[in-house]
Amino acid sequence: MQNYQAIIIHPEVRGGRCSGTLHIDPIAAVFTSDEFQYKIPLSGLSIEAGGAGNRFVFFKDKTQPQVSIYTSDKSILKDPVLKSDTAFAQELSGAKHTLGKTLRGSIMALLIVAGIIGGLYLLKDKMVEGLASKVPPSWEKAAGDKLFTALSLQYHFIKNDSLTKAFLKVGAPLFKQVEQQGYPVTLYFVKDPSINAFALPGGKVVIQTGLIENAKSWEEVMGVLGHELAHVTRRHHIRGVINNVGLYTILAATVGDVSALAGTFASFGGDLASLANSRSFENEADETGWDYLAKAKINPNGLITFFETIKKQEKTRMDTLIKANVDLSFLSTHPDVDKRIAHLREKQKQLKVKYVPLPDTFTDFKKKLLEKK
Repeated sequence: MQNYQAIIIHPEVRGGRCSGTLHIDPIAAVFTSDEFQYKIPLSGLSIEAGGAGNRFVFFKDKTQPQVSIYTSDKSILKDPVLKSDTAFAQELSGAKHTLGKTLRGSIMALLIVAGIIGGLYLLKDKMVEGLASKVPPSWEKAAGDKLFTALSLQYHFIKNDSLTKAFLKVGAPLFKQVEQQGYPVTLYFVKDPSINAFALPGGKVVIQTGLIENAKSWEEVMGVLGHELAHVTRRHHIRGVINNVGLYTILAATVGDVSALAGTFASFGGDLASLANSRSFENEADETGWDYLAKAKINPNGLITFFETIKKQEKTRMDTLIKANVDLSFLSTHPDVDKRIAHLREKQKQLKVKYVPLPDTFTDFKKKLLEKK
C-alpha cells in the first residue's frame, strides 16, 4: 500500500490544515498525520484536479464539503485501488485531462519563452550592427587615439615622409573607397618582423615591416590593407565591444538611447586590441575589402596570392621563424585560410573588372623601407 504526501483542510485541525500522508485502502481514502487522522469512505469520495495552476489532485468528502485532502503527487491517479474501481474511471480521466492540459500549457509557455530568447540571439548580430551604426564617429576616433598611444610605447616607428607619400600615392584608389565611408586614412610604419598590418578605429593604419618583406607586389599589400580597413568601415571594433556587454544591455540600448553604451565603449579604449575578430567579422572583412579593391580597380587577387605565399612559406620556414621569435600574426588572427581562399577564388570568377596595374616600384620601396632603422 503506497503512501502519498498530502495536506488536509479540516475545521478541527489547528490552523485549518496540516500535512501528512494519504493512502487508499479498499474501504476509504485515509489521511494520517502525527496529530490527526481522517477517512473518506470510497462510497462518498470525489476526485478532481484543481488548486493553483491546476497542479493538485483533490479528494473530497461528499458528506463534508468543508473537508478536502490534496496532493501534488500525480501518481496517485494510478493507484491500484482507484484504478480497479470503475466508479472512479470518469473522475480519474477528468483529473488526468486537467493536469495534462496544465502541463501542455506550461510546455507551450516554455517553448514560447525559448523561442523568444532564441529569436533574440538570432537577431543579435543585426541588433549589434544597427547599434554600431548609431555610434558617433568621435567615439571611434577617441578610442583609436587612445589605443594608438598605448601601441606607441611598444613599437619602433619608422618616420619617413617620402616613403609614406609613395605608399599613399600607390594606395590612393583604395584609400579613396574607405575615405568615402567617412574614415580618413593615416599611415604608420613600424619595425616589426611580424607579417601583419592592422587598422585602428577611426582610420589609423599600422603596417609592420614583416608584411612588406614577405609580400611580392603592391597588389598583395593592398589586398591585406583592403581587408584590414574593412574592419574599420564595418565597425568591427565597436561591434566587438557591444557583443561583449551582453544581450540585456543590447536590448536596453536598442529600445533606448545608444549613449547608454558610451561608458562601456570608453572603458575598453586601449584594450580594444584584445578583442579578437570573430569568424563572421573576418568573412565580412574579406567581402568588403574585396569590393573596395575591385571598385578601386586594384586586382583583388593580391589578397589570395598573399595568403597562398604565406602558406607556402609556413611549410618551409615555420621552425626558423619560431626560433627567431617571428610572429605570424596575420595568419594566427585570420582562421580558416583555406576556406577563405576557396571563397575568394569563387568571387574572382564572377568579377568582370579591368584592373589598372600598380606601379612597378614595390621592390625599390621594400628595399628602402627595410633599410630604415
